Amino acid sequence: MSPFNHFYRLSNIFIGSYKNVLHKRTNPFNLTQVCNYTRKSAEQMLGIDKPKRPLTPFFKFMAQMRPALLAKNPGMTSKEAITWSSKHWQELDAETKSQMVKEYEKDMEDYKKIKKLYESSLSEDQKEEIKRVKEEIAAAREKRKLKAEFKEMGRPKKPMSSYFLFMQSRKDSFQGNNVKEYQEKVRTDWQKLSDNERQKFEKQAQDLMNKYKKEIEAWEVKMISIGRGDLVREKSSKPKKSKTVKEQ
Repeated sequence: MSPFNHFYRLSNIFIGSYKNVLHKRTNPFNLTQVCNYTRKSAEQMLGIDKPKRPLTPFFKFMAQMRPALLAKNPGMTSKEAITWSSKHWQELDAETKSQMVKEYEKDMEDYKKIKKLYESSLSEDQKEEIKRVKEEIAAAREKRKLKAEFKEMGRPKKPMSSYFLFMQSRKDSFQGNNVKEYQEKVRTDWQKLSDNERQKFEKQAQDLMNKYKKEIEAWEVKMISIGRGDLVREKSSKPKKSKTVKEQ
């Protein structure tokens, strides 16, 4: 028998805490507003204990092998670990695979039952909160994707404002001090600048902005020419106000 045949006996730790719901755990939900959006699900971010779908036999096998594999090969990359797991999964004996498939099917039956319990236990307010957070997560994901595409396609970066140019000119005075105190001092110094001193930074910012506008227009023309018009800014469709001629 294959040395891997004991894996089917291991409990499915990846189904997660949904079994607590089946066992009639009281007060399973805790709606806590979370502002920073990470890779967590909407339910996790709201503190809602949602049942986890069981892993397929292959992914369960890979997850069970990973700790020992990385312990022996600490420098192994994720890609290498997946390649190794795929190779050994193909070599796994039919009996072990069959047992793991049976376990997966049983886990899926439990999962479907408990998922129904979970869904019926959600209040309308919880459902609305989950929907809202999912929409915000999707929007944040699209924003990250767009930002990555901009970087990949070499989109010109918008220049700093006159105030941030001034702040950059004062960065040598920071020297590891408290960030909040440093920002407050820069703000105070900015307000104390004479008109002539401030105009220097405003002119620098304006020159950079003029250069940026030319670069972004050229970049957008290029994107349209290569079929990436989806990366181009939407032009304002507001009609320009026509000048009225005063009657004499």
